[in-house]
Formats: sequence, structure tokens, C-alpha cells
Amino acid sequence: MANIQAWSVSEYEFPHEGTDQEKLIFCLRYAILAPSVYNSQPWQFEVKGNECLIMADRRVALSVIDPDDRSLVIACSAALFNLKLALSYFGYHEKTELYPDTNNEDVLAKVTIGDKINSQSENKQTKALFGAMTDFEKNHGAFLDKSVSEEDAQDFKTACSAEGAWLYVCDDEEKSRVVNMLIEADRIQCMNKNFRRELCQWTDKRRKESLDGMPEFGDTFSNVMNQFTPHIVRRFVGDDKEAVTDSDFVAGIPLLAILGTVSGGAKERVMTGQAFMRLCLLAQSKGLSISTLNQVCEVPEMRLRLHDEINQQGRAHIILRIGYGGKIKHTARRPLTECLKVAGKPFVEVSAKEKVASIPKKKKFWPFG
Repeated sequence: MANIQAWSVSEYEFPHEGTDQEKLIFCLRYAILAPSVYNSQPWQFEVKGNECLIMADRRVALSVIDPDDRSLVIACSAALFNLKLALSYFGYHEKTELYPDTNNEDVLAKVTIGDKINSQSENKQTKALFGAMTDFEKNHGAFLDKSVSEEDAQDFKTACSAEGAWLYVCDDEEKSRVVNMLIEADRIQCMNKNFRRELCQWTDKRRKESLDGMPEFGDTFSNVMNQFTPHIVRRFVGDDKEAVTDSDFVAGIPLLAILGTVSGGAKERVMTGQAFMRLCLLAQSKGLSISTLNQVCEVPEMRLRLHDEINQQGRAHIILRIGYGGKIKHTARRPLTECLKVAGKPFVEVSAKEKVASIPKKKKFWPFG
């Protein structure tokens, strides 16, 4: 299946003897594994020589829940983190410039592949994070009744801080208050017809054909449009295979954390996306699962209230549920041919057979005429 192919990328196929351009293209296979709201995959890439541009694809923007493209930029920045991580894992320095083109705000970053890393010492954290990339996916299932250790929580804070963001871990009282806000935000959003239509659009079962969205959570148009209760993708699944009830909401969240930055500028959104991806991969490497509960951040007036509830300065961007979950099914990914240009032209995938056929055959040598 095409959606499985994206997740089966093998590090052993990295073109060590290839050009910088070929190495960047290969590493983008890891970039597209980044998570995005509704699996909208709002990114485009362009590679030329030793440079790669990461661009926002606003054609798939979510106008209702993300009108200012905050989550869109965060998703693209998560892809940026994966690209940088892959380059580092394969042993290359990289230089990243944010918003390098003042005439094109869609270009979020430019990554330049550098020289080979001279040090032969193995970075255990880089290896662990890289190994988690093909395993991680947001988990909408129920979590075990098992707490997250304070040591792990501190590691998560440190990981976010390394990318210029902060992570606030709620205590039990704060968690209860924030969950009440989530319930209120759910009701506000579910009463909005445009919200329900957008949800229906991205969970449509035909998304299986376009390799995006979340068709596994799809329902009929009429059912979604006339449903005023929370959807699974907005919370997580309960025992009855429906979105968990208000009464079970707090109990199903072992650890509730809020990811944010000191200020809310454009570059801070990129920092948030990279911090989010680092956090997700670190959690995966520790055997933990993550899902987002971002309703409050999607209702402007409630997002402002959130800071008062946790007494934290700055801008909150993502609310996270962290715990021990079961196995997940990977969501589909569009192929690179749909989101990548190479030297200004659409990327054309070359099959393994074509690669073999392109290798010049050696002439046989006969010692005797």
C-alpha cells in the first residue's frame, strides 16, 4: 500500500556516494513523516544543489481551526526538524536559515547541507530520536492507567528548551481546570457549522485515495454535520469506541502539558514545531505516546484565558496528552513526487529497476581473440 511505503524508508538506502542534492532528497523521506493537524501535510520542498527550501503549502490550510496558519507553520517546522535530524544521523553538518526570502513569506527555512562530521563518536540521543521517526504517530487511543515519571517529564522540558520553547506540565488541579476549558472549547467548536464541515472534509473516506487526512475516522456527511458532540480525533477513543465522555476526560490523561514560547512571532512558531517534533520522538524512544488536545488554542478568547489558568508567561501553542498507549496505525503520506521540486522541476521518482538499468554494463574481456 502506498501509505505504508512512506514509513518503510530504510536508512541503508542512503546515497553515501551520491551528490548533496541526492542526499537532501533522501532525507526528505523522513521529513514527510512529521505529524500535522488532520494529517493535512501542509508542506512543499524545493532542492537545488546543496540547498533545500521548506515552504508552507497554504492550499491545504485549515481556515476554521487555524485561520492564521499557526498550526500549519508548526507542522512544516516539525518536518524541518526531521530533515535536520536525518542529516545529522547520516553524519553531515547543516546550516538552517529561517525566513530567508523577505519577498516570499511561504519560504519558512533554507537548509544547506555541510561537510561530513569529523567526530566518530556516536551521539546516542541522535540515534534514539532518528530510530523513533519511522515509529512515531499521534495516538488517539486510550492510555494505560500508568503515570509518567517526573524524570521523563523533566527530560521533555529540557528537550523543548533546546529548541527555544517551553513546556509546562500541569499538576492535578491545573489539569482539571484545563480539561474543563477543553470541554468548553469542544462545545463552542461543535456548534460551529463550518467547523463540522471542515472536520467532515478531512475525515472523508475518500482521503484514502489522496493519501492524506484521517479517513479511518470518517463517517457520512449527514452524521458529521448533525453531530454536536466531540469527535474522536478531537479527544481520544473511549470504551464504546466513541469520543471519551466529559466525566472520563481527566482520567484518560496521565500527563497534560502545554508547549509554548516566550513570544508569539513567526520564528517562534518554527521553534515550537521543532520542539514539538523533538518531544514526540523523545517520548516515542521512551515507550510513551502523545496526542494533541488543542481545542483551547483554536478558540482565540480561550487561548488568552489559558495563560491565567497556568500562570505562565508567553504564548501557548499546543496542548499535549502524554502517557503509555497501545499500538497505532500510521496515517498515509503523499509521495515526494507531489510535494517536491528539484531545480525548479517536479521530482520524478526513479524505481530500483530503473536505477539498475542506468548503471553502465562492463564489457567482457576475452584474453584470446
